[in-house]
Amino acid sequence: MYDFNSIIGEEQLKEKMKAVANSGKHSHAYLIVGEKRSGKTTLANCFAKALQCESEGNKPCGMCLSCMQMDAGNHPDVITLKTAKEETIGINDIREGLNDDIVIKPYRSEKKIYIIEDAQKMTRQAQNALLKTLEEPPSYAVIIMTTTSAEAMLQTVLSRTIVLPVRPVPDEAIRRYLMKNAEIPDYRADVFTAFARGNLGKAMDLATSSEFEESKERAVTLLKGIEEKSYSTLYVTAAPFSDKKKASEFNELMDFIRIWYRDALVYKSTGREEGLIFREEIQYIKKVSKEISYEGFEDIFKALKKSQAMLRSNVSTETVADLLLIAVRDCRREPED
Repeated sequence: MYDFNSIIGEEQLKEKMKAVANSGKHSHAYLIVGEKRSGKTTLANCFAKALQCESEGNKPCGMCLSCMQMDAGNHPDVITLKTAKEETIGINDIREGLNDDIVIKPYRSEKKIYIIEDAQKMTRQAQNALLKTLEEPPSYAVIIMTTTSAEAMLQTVLSRTIVLPVRPVPDEAIRRYLMKNAEIPDYRADVFTAFARGNLGKAMDLATSSEFEESKERAVTLLKGIEEKSYSTLYVTAAPFSDKKKASEFNELMDFIRIWYRDALVYKSTGREEGLIFREEIQYIKKVSKEISYEGFEDIFKALKKSQAMLRSNVSTETVADLLLIAVRDCRREPED
């Protein structure tokens, strides 16, 4: 069932979608932009449900035939584009799945809606093929795309779409959801919430992942003694990230580094343990807070930000990991007077 009320957060975006559906004045193309597992596909289907709703009252009503068909996944005038390959959406996918079909009028609705998931996977040729439809769409057509990266889209495509950004869900909302719906204890909900960074789907993935605790233990072991690590040792630590498939693991390591030193900085500033994520490692957190100056913490967070910029510039993950670990090690300074 596609229900706006089941989506945690995104209040402004949900209200905007409802307002568009209720007004009857819609664009021909929308692009929902957000992280992986941020709920983009659910939002796209809820939006499609609202646009197709036959009620004269607030949409979606959930009771009309159109709404029931959406919830059953068999609405004849809502088409999710299926691709031949998982890696890319090619020109033939767009031509056969959308361009050739869109000229056929809706089966029973006033609108015909196409949902393109992971639109960032469209090749340049596929986007140019879509552009031709976006330039002169049939009056009944609505195209809803989801993507993790607006930058992956051609400017000519972006200029013909309404961009709808998915915002991070407030931490407290994620924490409450984990505790209530997933029955996760508060201290563990704090951990998953911190690492999710506003992404409820990611928080749920972490809560059910057997690998997360293993990754956490490896990261904590590394960070406990990083100041004593030689360059060669850090290089060996960074080497596994040469595989592009390890990129997500490196992003996770950066999260561990960020939160570890955030805890230490909070303790240095307040002297309080409340709110710390690594509370079980409080003795090490206290040690780190004493050994690093405020300038040192600032340098660590700058190094993390620089690492993210380097990754966006396609610097190899291994190189970025190597430089980050060295930077973190060298940011440790003598205590302030």
